[in-house]
Amino acid sequence: MWRHFISAIMLLMLYYNKSVDATLKDLDSSENGLSGVEAEERLRVHGRNAITVKGEPFWKKVIEPFANVFMLVLFVAAVISLFQHEILDSAIIIIIMIISASIYYVQRFSTERIMRSLSKHQTQSVEVLRNGNPIEVDSQELVPGDVIILNEGEKIPADARLIASDNVRSDESMLTGESQPINKQTDTLHGEKQTYECTNLLFQGAFIVAGTAHAVVTNTGNATQFGQLAALATRPSGTSPIQGKIDKLITQIITVIAGIAATAFGLALLRGMEITEAIRFVIALSVSAVPEGLPIAIAVVLVLGVRRMAARKALVRSMRAIETIGAITTIATDKTGTLTQNKLTVGKVWQPDFSNHPIDEYIQKSVNGSAQKSHDPLDTALLDYISKKKMSALKHKVVATLPFDQSVSMSGNIWDHGATLTLDVKGAPEHILQRSNLTSNEHEKAQHMLHEMTGQGYRVIALATTTIGKKIKKFSDIPKGQKFEFIGFVAVSDVLRPEAKRAISAALRAGVTVRMVTGDHVETAYHIARELGMVQTRNQVFDARHMNVMNDDELDQAISDVRVFARVIPEHKYRILELLKRHNITAMTGDGVNDVPALSDAHVGLAMGSGSQIAKDAGDIILLDDNFKSVIDAMREGRTIISNIRRMLYYLLSTSSGEVLTMIGSLVVGLPLPILPVQILWVNLVTDTAMVIPLGLEPGEKNVMKLKPKRPKSPILNKYIITRMIMVAFSMAATVLVMFDFYIDTHGEEYARTVAFSALVVMQWSNAFNARSDYQSLFTRLRTWNGPFYVGLGIAVTLQILVLSGPLSDILHITPVAISDILITGFIAFIIPIILVEIHKLIGRQLFKKVRTSHLVN
Repeated sequence: MWRHFISAIMLLMLYYNKSVDATLKDLDSSENGLSGVEAEERLRVHGRNAITVKGEPFWKKVIEPFANVFMLVLFVAAVISLFQHEILDSAIIIIIMIISASIYYVQRFSTERIMRSLSKHQTQSVEVLRNGNPIEVDSQELVPGDVIILNEGEKIPADARLIASDNVRSDESMLTGESQPINKQTDTLHGEKQTYECTNLLFQGAFIVAGTAHAVVTNTGNATQFGQLAALATRPSGTSPIQGKIDKLITQIITVIAGIAATAFGLALLRGMEITEAIRFVIALSVSAVPEGLPIAIAVVLVLGVRRMAARKALVRSMRAIETIGAITTIATDKTGTLTQNKLTVGKVWQPDFSNHPIDEYIQKSVNGSAQKSHDPLDTALLDYISKKKMSALKHKVVATLPFDQSVSMSGNIWDHGATLTLDVKGAPEHILQRSNLTSNEHEKAQHMLHEMTGQGYRVIALATTTIGKKIKKFSDIPKGQKFEFIGFVAVSDVLRPEAKRAISAALRAGVTVRMVTGDHVETAYHIARELGMVQTRNQVFDARHMNVMNDDELDQAISDVRVFARVIPEHKYRILELLKRHNITAMTGDGVNDVPALSDAHVGLAMGSGSQIAKDAGDIILLDDNFKSVIDAMREGRTIISNIRRMLYYLLSTSSGEVLTMIGSLVVGLPLPILPVQILWVNLVTDTAMVIPLGLEPGEKNVMKLKPKRPKSPILNKYIITRMIMVAFSMAATVLVMFDFYIDTHGEEYARTVAFSALVVMQWSNAFNARSDYQSLFTRLRTWNGPFYVGLGIAVTLQILVLSGPLSDILHITPVAISDILITGFIAFIIPIILVEIHKLIGRQLFKKVRTSHLVN
């Protein structure tokens, strides 16, 4: 592997030491790229442009489900049974181990398949020259010799040699660790260079943060520098916060169970039980108390939740985000494309009486020269306006285009008029008016019209022109003091998404504030926010231009009640985020290169699906449809997933605790064991497997978006649920022991044990119904259909019937019992947990109403 790594580096050295022509010749390519036939042939030779990292060994996948403390306990129990010549019990335990491992294998396969399916959403499309014509291809279909075109914000899909560069800068921090972007050029380099010194090469995985690049692909897949580094090490998988909390809880349970097991062992010996039987009993007791199937079940529920979120146009890139999205307290969102449809139309134009230039002509001259290809919504709107005017083509030609420069808030085209060159620009009214040669009276007229247009909710663009002596590459090349000639205003409007207002209302009801971050004029932003129901007064709108003269503490105090940030530039976003994070769990949306710091630092970064690749890589969740409603859908889904995991925990821990208390209770009061160890293992296998995952797929409760967000550091189970869990566990133990004691006097030990075993199973079914909701009554919850739940229940009931009356009865030491006794004890066992939990839920609903009322008042 190292030999291939060194050869790839040597190959790169050859290319940065070669001229553009020599590189193209060496790759048997040209500036027009490859032909389609040649590209297909090279794809067969070189393979797909995909990095293959050495996966987990097969043997490790095989033993993984057995490599945990729970399987070890079962294995020890099987060995002890074997030494005691309890062949049947030993065989049952081994079968249980095999079934548990089989479930793990099936669930792992399903999880990997779903994740592979979701990863297809993240494939990158690249503009490539084939036969001289630009086409879009999947990045995995790139081959050496392909000529690619990359723009600002795009991820570099393969190692390449620059052949044309327009102010290109590349972020190569993932390779070099250097945070500063590197300026790129096409000149040949001489001598040996380090990676960060290869200024004429582009590296896979890096990003174009400025400019436009034409480059010829030199290496793909594992032959790239990034591929070679990835092949040297596997990426460790992080643990999500929810999994961390569960691991902590399981550790605490194991500690408690160790103490209980020691106590039980002592009691068993005092009762005269043989030491080997006492050890087997304690092991079975320990296994019943710990939900060994929980990690697998949670993994499946999380992955299925990710798939549901993807179906709702929210692609989760980080499992950590699933929990955090449900806990956010504020959302800082862009306006354009997220709250609006990003379909701009020209509403009106204004040309002052002191301007002699035809404004329609200057609208035509201000459009970006590559607008037809860039799909910029503003340029598209201006082109539509020009088209409707049926204006003829301009006689002069564009000789250069200056892309949008954030420092001056404008873009422009340089036109060649023969004897002179003119720079015709469009941009932010404040900046253009400031740099225009207007009298105070003319400036006042323009400001008055600007205020009128923005007050009507329009986004206003200013137009201006100036004569230049020579072609320039950037706005900073304009001579100092040179003024523009003001042309007029173009007012454009963006249609609000019809679902945006409802989504914002849903967020507010969920206790989540929504803050709009926009570059629009203050009046425009206020008008739109008021229409969306975000603000009531202008005091809730903050002009971000004031940020430069305020320190963080002053700004923090000033924006405490702000819901709209207007006139925001990308540099402001990060500072706004840092201040919001002082008091909130914050989600922030973004789509451009300049949004990356904020997306990376937010508690949840929400990248737009139509945004730059670097922004999508920085985000935790990608909104595939750029819609604010998808944020709320993701938040609802995140809350539902976490609620369902809590349901699973409540169900498993309450029923397991009931089993433990039953067995410990029998030892304390001097009764024989009401449940045999092999019966406990069977109950856990049937009930847990059949019921726990369906509970994890439960639809969300109606009040899931009415509860205040839970902080990420809050415990996985709150006091309300723990109280219910303890109550159910004691009721199970008391019911089973009372029934066992009653029937042991009238029908004997084996008969009583079968009744107790049946009652315990029925109480677990009853508790599964209780677990379907935290607050809703069972009778109300029954109207909410959950197909997997009833399928699981049907499987559990069928298997229990086979145990009581079928061929499995001898294996589990079941004695024939009168059907009347099964029905009577089953009815009692079923209704006791329901009655107790219904009372508990009624109290919980009353407390919830009080908390909700207090929250609304505050």
